[in-house]
Amino acid sequence: MKNSLLKNALPHIAAIAIFYLVAIIYCSPALQGLILNQHDILGVKGMTQQSVEFYEKYGHYPLWTNALYSGMPAFQVFIAGKYNIGLGWLHHLFTGFLPYPAGLFFLSSLSFYILSRVLKIKPWIGILGGLAYALASYNAIIIAVGHISKFAALAYAPAVLAGIILVMQRKYFTGFALTLLFTTLFFVQNHVQAAYYFFILFGCLFVAFLVKCIQEKQIKHLLVSTGLLAIAFAISAFSFAVILLPSMEYTKETMRGGRSELTHKDSVKGNQTKGGLDKDYAFLWSMGKSELMTFALPNFYGSSSNPGELGEDGKLIEAFQQSGLPQEAANYFYGRMSPYWGDQPNTSGPVYFGAIICMLFIAGLIFVPRKYLWWIIPATIFTAILAVGSNLKGINYFLFDYMPFLKKFRAPSQALIVPQLTFSLVAILALQQIFYGNIERSEFLKKLKYSAIAWGAVLLIYIGVFFTASFKNQKDADNKKAITEQLSGMMAQGSTPDAAMTSQASGIATSLINGLAADRKTMYGSDLLRLLIISLLAAVIIWLVTSKKLKPLAGVILLAAITLYDVINVDMRYLNKENYVTEEDFLAPYNATAADMQIKTDTSYYRVVDQTAGNPFDGNARASYHHNSVGGYSAVKMGLYQDLVDRQLSQGNMKVFNMLNAKYFITVDPSSNQAVPQLNSGAYGPVWFVKNVRFVKNADEEMDALTTLNSRDSAVADQREQTKVTVQPVYDSTATIALVKNMNDEILYTSNAATNQFAVFSEIYYPYGWKAYIDGKETPIVKVNYLLRGLNVPAGKHDIRFEFKPESYEKGNTLMLVGGIISLLVIAAWLGWLGYGFYKKQKLT
Repeated sequence: MKNSLLKNALPHIAAIAIFYLVAIIYCSPALQGLILNQHDILGVKGMTQQSVEFYEKYGHYPLWTNALYSGMPAFQVFIAGKYNIGLGWLHHLFTGFLPYPAGLFFLSSLSFYILSRVLKIKPWIGILGGLAYALASYNAIIIAVGHISKFAALAYAPAVLAGIILVMQRKYFTGFALTLLFTTLFFVQNHVQAAYYFFILFGCLFVAFLVKCIQEKQIKHLLVSTGLLAIAFAISAFSFAVILLPSMEYTKETMRGGRSELTHKDSVKGNQTKGGLDKDYAFLWSMGKSELMTFALPNFYGSSSNPGELGEDGKLIEAFQQSGLPQEAANYFYGRMSPYWGDQPNTSGPVYFGAIICMLFIAGLIFVPRKYLWWIIPATIFTAILAVGSNLKGINYFLFDYMPFLKKFRAPSQALIVPQLTFSLVAILALQQIFYGNIERSEFLKKLKYSAIAWGAVLLIYIGVFFTASFKNQKDADNKKAITEQLSGMMAQGSTPDAAMTSQASGIATSLINGLAADRKTMYGSDLLRLLIISLLAAVIIWLVTSKKLKPLAGVILLAAITLYDVINVDMRYLNKENYVTEEDFLAPYNATAADMQIKTDTSYYRVVDQTAGNPFDGNARASYHHNSVGGYSAVKMGLYQDLVDRQLSQGNMKVFNMLNAKYFITVDPSSNQAVPQLNSGAYGPVWFVKNVRFVKNADEEMDALTTLNSRDSAVADQREQTKVTVQPVYDSTATIALVKNMNDEILYTSNAATNQFAVFSEIYYPYGWKAYIDGKETPIVKVNYLLRGLNVPAGKHDIRFEFKPESYEKGNTLMLVGGIISLLVIAAWLGWLGYGFYKKQKLT
């Protein structure tokens, strides 16, 4: 009995060991105490530092942060539930207790292997698929930039699919338990866009299952399966509710929720969508239709936008050497040279699945049973259509407007996470049929022949592109024009360039662009040769196995080894030991400067505008690490705040900066190139009384009023707020109002006035959760100056308190507790049931 158990377990032990070993070797610097130097994670560090420091001081995380965008909910920055009861801790188990990112590569492989076992795929074929899925180039690329939650969601998706399939296979208890377990872990990663795309795949599977059950009149099975899956998803959502509910509420106020009341034509960015993102913004990162060819040839469009990939001995470098440009000018122009020449504004790398995976996918279209293809292929095609975004406007603009929730997401290229899974899935199903399928010999050879012809046709397309493509695009033409203008201007030294100068500059620019195109072609050719060699090797192995000259197991192992070499080789272009640094080096950009230290000597409550690192309102979290910032780093900032940035702050309206209590501006001293603080003595402080409140017809007039409004003396509000302002203030020169303390979720003030007053607070208006109390009695908060809070303050001495306590968070905690308890009971019962079944089986033998 023991020998039999060990024999059955050995392939699975080998799979886990291989996944573990590959993850450790590939991510070895992580085991040496180094961490990835990720731009996005650095931004997260800046955004969350205030919440972390708050926790260290008070023992709990705040729900509101003052660190970015003058204040916003911390739901998309940092949030923790009150109860640590549930399945979330199992994430450490499924990542093998490995450090990041090794644990996520291990998890991805393991999760896909679980799916392969549910589909009764041979273990070594499952290992091949697990390695290919985990090491697809997109995973390495998103890890390199810091998209941890997205990668974690990708990692759990195959296991969720496995649980769903088990239920549909009538393995109700195990399927229900695994769906509950993995869907919970999938949801907790909190990457809504990734979940959305994978639910398209799950939906296609369910539609195919629905049709099958109706055709075969298995209505009871359909109802039982649907009910179990619905319950599993609901309980999983409960466990995620503490994040989900506040986030859904917050989304209504964000750019993704389309939150803007402005209708002026000059405020429209283009292609607006009601209740969602503007199309021009949302579709900015759309894949080119032919860019899908990178699935099998990563350098089809020149890899990433990093000029370092061009190498040091190519035609571009030669063109620079022959140009005679000064080194400083050459370095500047070299930085503008991108290996990538596709349709996206820029990219960190291609979506590459592996040569053998793509080859087997083509074969799978012929070999794989229709019961799989009926749901896999529609999901693949549909998400590929979504990924090309604006390059299929007729379809995707319609879907964006009418498909539920799609308008909340940007960067449609992310939809290719579904083909990443389906290509690997079809590939292993195909290999199972080719090596182990019970197909009549003549039919088998016919299918093999058609597969070879189809793949040969694909290879001919790649070869044809090599000989016919220009390896240039419109951006190169624009770049050539810009280089010509800049070079001729440099030659003229301040005067108007003559024809000879312009001709010489144009010649240099042309040679640079031609050199760039030549290097792109070289990169393409190198990958094309690699694709042809791998295809030939795979074809030989398949031929040897199908001719019974090589055992199937040996063939699978050889194909797995080649696949591993292939995908790792590409991954190393984007994620390698050079991406790792010490923690000290990683956080070095946040080291406090003399300017930071000087500002911190001010113990009052204020905000900072950091102008030393580009646009302070987009992608700059440095100030947030040290101070309360007017700017920040978040893709989900409030829509009203974005309006203010676009219409006032980016225009330099100091009266608006003053009302946001921007007391310090950090700038660069040109003489020393050091950051220096500049005191803005005009900042109004945390709160002030105004002499009057003026009402306007709509948000457009309110925003326009801010352009000239003396916001120190007056407030402006939409007429819809008028019912909240019970009386107009009566000027009192002796009236005072002051901040006592700001504890993020609770803010205290005191006031003293002989007459009724109206107070404006330099705090952002947010309708969900903030309540105001004067001497313990709740009073309505008025939205003034487009996005600030205002209050009627009666005459006399008063204590004023603002409290942030969203009902969605409280409800989410309760649901999380209920879901966590139920989940633990279900998993415990399932494990007990498995253990009892094993005990009975062992007793019988």
